[in-house]
Amino acid sequence: MSVAIGQSHDPSRFRSRNRVGLVLGAVCLLALAARLVVVQVVRGDRYEKYAVIERVSKVRAQAPRGLIKAADGTVLARNIESHSVEILTHRVKPERIAPIVDHLGVLLDLSDTERADLLTELHKPVDPRKRKPLLVRRDLVSSHCPYDSSPLELVAERPHRHCSACGRGFEPVPARKTCPFDQRRLVATGKGWHCGACDRDFAEVDQCPYDGQALRRDSHILQCPLCRRSFNDEVAVLRANGHRLPEVRVVADIQREYPFRYLASHVIGYVGYVSPRDVAPLLPFGPPRFGLTDRVGRSGMEAALDSALRGLDGEQILVRRSEGEGPATDLDDLVAALRPRPVTAGLNVRLTLDLELQRAVKVALKDVFAGAAVVIDATTGHVLAMYAKPSFDPNALAGKRAPQARPLADISAYAPLLNKALHGYPPASTYKVVAAIAGLEEGLITPRSEHTCHGHYDYGGRRFHCHNRRGHGEVDLYDALRASCDVYFYRVGEELGIDRLEAWARKLGFGEPTGIEIREAVGRVPSLGWYKRHVPGGYYPGFALSTAVGQKDVLASPLQLARVYAAVANGGWLPHATVVAGFEDAQGKLVAPNREPPRRLELRKTTLPWIQDMLFAVVNEPGGTAFGNQPALAQMAGKTGTAQAPQRVRKDVAERLREDPAALQRLSAWLQNDHAWFIGWAPFRNPDIVVAVLVEHGGSGGHNAAPIARQIADAWFAKHPPKAPPVAVPKRERKKQPEAQPVDDSPDEAAPGDAESGPSLPDPDPQPEPGAGAEDAP
Repeated sequence: MSVAIGQSHDPSRFRSRNRVGLVLGAVCLLALAARLVVVQVVRGDRYEKYAVIERVSKVRAQAPRGLIKAADGTVLARNIESHSVEILTHRVKPERIAPIVDHLGVLLDLSDTERADLLTELHKPVDPRKRKPLLVRRDLVSSHCPYDSSPLELVAERPHRHCSACGRGFEPVPARKTCPFDQRRLVATGKGWHCGACDRDFAEVDQCPYDGQALRRDSHILQCPLCRRSFNDEVAVLRANGHRLPEVRVVADIQREYPFRYLASHVIGYVGYVSPRDVAPLLPFGPPRFGLTDRVGRSGMEAALDSALRGLDGEQILVRRSEGEGPATDLDDLVAALRPRPVTAGLNVRLTLDLELQRAVKVALKDVFAGAAVVIDATTGHVLAMYAKPSFDPNALAGKRAPQARPLADISAYAPLLNKALHGYPPASTYKVVAAIAGLEEGLITPRSEHTCHGHYDYGGRRFHCHNRRGHGEVDLYDALRASCDVYFYRVGEELGIDRLEAWARKLGFGEPTGIEIREAVGRVPSLGWYKRHVPGGYYPGFALSTAVGQKDVLASPLQLARVYAAVANGGWLPHATVVAGFEDAQGKLVAPNREPPRRLELRKTTLPWIQDMLFAVVNEPGGTAFGNQPALAQMAGKTGTAQAPQRVRKDVAERLREDPAALQRLSAWLQNDHAWFIGWAPFRNPDIVVAVLVEHGGSGGHNAAPIARQIADAWFAKHPPKAPPVAVPKRERKKQPEAQPVDDSPDEAAPGDAESGPSLPDPDPQPEPGAGAEDAP
C-alpha cells in the first residue's frame, strides 16, 4: 500500500472517533428511553386519553338570540332548542353513499326527489381541506311542533300513511267523512279527501292519489295539542341509529318561538334562514360569518335590530374519538392551546308595547276584515299598541312550515304580512287639519271666516261635490271641521295652492319617517314639481282642491297621522315615534338608547288652541261627524275621515276564487267601499294617548272607525284613570245649519280634475309582500 507524501497513518485517531460516535449513540438511546418512561409511566394516564382521539377541531358555536319583551317584561320572542341533521362528506366513502341515503330516507321519510338530490350532492368531489358538511334537513321533530312551536305531547300510537315518492302524508279516512281533529266535513278533491280547516289530506286506499305509488304505513307517538298533527321523534330515531350512520351527525340549533302568535306579529316580525341575498352585501367586507342553519330577521323588530339580537358567535373545541364526537371537557391543556372563542349572547330588547292594551286593540278590531290601529303616548311618541288586521302567526314563517305557509300568505286578498299601521293610505278628511293650520298661519282665513256651502264647489269649469249634497249653508272654520264640510276646504285649498299645502304638510310631519325602528312607508305629499315628474301632462287644475281634503295622490300611514295629531294635542311638540324602550344589560337593568328630542312646530300661539277646540266639537257636539263616540272616562277630541279608494281584485286572488263566484263577488263589492278613519286623543286637556284607527273599505269613519277608537280609549282609561277632572269647554252660539250627515264625510264622487290624470299612482315606497292571515279573520 502506498502512502501519499506528507500524510501519516495514525490508528489512534480513528479509535477516538469511534468512541465519540458510541457516546453520542448511547446518549440518544438514553434520551429515547427516558422519553419512553415519561410517556408510559409518568404521563401514561394523560396520553391514554389522547390515544383514542382521531381529530381535534374548532367548530362555530352559535350565539343565542336576544329576547324581545313587552314593556312589563313579558317575553314576546324567545329561543327553543332545535336540531338539524348533516352528512360529514369528507368521511363518506363511495361504497357508503347508497346505504346512507337509504337509511336516512327511511328514518326521515324523505321523498324520492330529496333522495335523488342527496345522491347527486354526495357524488360531487369533496375538498378535504374545507370539510363542509352537507345539510340534509333542518328543524327535526323532537320536543316542539315544527308548525307552531307548541310543546308536543306523548299519545298512543296513531296510524299514518306516507308516500315516499312525493313526500305527502295521509290520514286514514274516517267512516263518517268528518275530520277527527276539528270535526269539519271532509271535501272530496278527486285525489282523496281534504280538510280545509286543518289542511290535512286523507286517503282510503294504499296508493298515493297523486302519483299512484304505494303508501308506507307507520305510526306516530307525539301529537301537537294546538294543530293536532302527529309526529315521531326524529332526533331520537337518528341518535338510536348512530352506530349505523357514523358519517351523519345531529347538530343542536336554536329556533325562534313566538308564544303570543298573532297578537303582535307585525311589530315583532319573524326570522328566516340565511339566503344568498343576505350574504351578497357583506362579501366586499370579508367572508360573512353565517352558518348553514343561521337565521336572520325578516321583518319587524327581528329585522330592525338583527345585529344586536343576533350577538357574536364563538368557537367550540370538538374531539373526534373512536366512540363518537363530543366536547373536549377533559383535555384542558390542549384546549387552552387552541384558544376557543367564547360566545357573546344577543342583547335582550324591551319594547314600549303595553300587552293589555295590545289585547284590547285586537278585540276592538275583531269584526274588521282588514285595517290597523295605533296608540302612542301623546308626549313621548312611545308606541303603546300597534295591531294590523289580519295578522299572521310568525311561528309558521320561522319554522319548518315556512315554505308552505308563505305561498298561502301571498295569495290572500287581505294582505296579512303587510303592516297596515305603517303603510300609506289616502288620509281623507283627517288631512283637513293641514289646510286649516296652513290657512290660519298664512292669514288667508280666521276661525270666523265664513263660506256658503251649497253642496258643491265650481272651479275651472268643473264641479266638486261635498259629502252633504244638500249643503251645510253658511259655515266658518269651526263648523267646517266639526261637520267636515268639503266645500269650505276646497276653497282653502284653492287659495293656498298645491305648493303651500305641500310645504305646510311637511312642516307638520307628513312625508317623512316617524322615527320608528321598523321599516315603514314615508307616505307622499305631492307638489307641483312632483306632478311634473310623475304625472303625464303635469299638474291639472283641481289637484290642490282634492289634496286639501286628503284625496288624490296624498298618502299617510296611521302612525304618521297619530304623530301629527299628538303635536296638535300637546301644544306643538312633534314627537319621534319609537317602539324600543331600551336594551337590558347583563344584570337585567334597562338601558335606554339616545333619542332625538321632539321637534317644536313654529306656529302662532292661537292656532293650535283654535284647532283643538274645533276637533273637540267633532266628537262632543251634535252635528260632529264622530258625535256619540265619547269615551266613558275621558274627554276625547279627534277627526274622522272617509277615503275613496276603490280597488280591483288581484289576478292571483281572482284565479284562486274562480270556482267560488259568490266569494269573488263579495270580495269585489268589499273592495269598492271607502276606507274609514278616525284619529283622536284623550283626555282633551293634558293628553295622555293618541289613537289612530283605519278600517280598510270600512265605509264611514264616524260610524265604523270612531267606535273602535272609543273602545280602545275605554280599555286604556279603565287601567289608567285620567289624572285631572274633565274641563268644561264653552260652546258658542251658531246659526242653525242644514243637518250634516256623519255617515260619510268624503266627497260623493271624485273631483273631475282627478279623472283628467287617470287614477292615483301607487305608493312608491317599497311594501312587504301581501299574505294570508288565519286566526283573526272574521
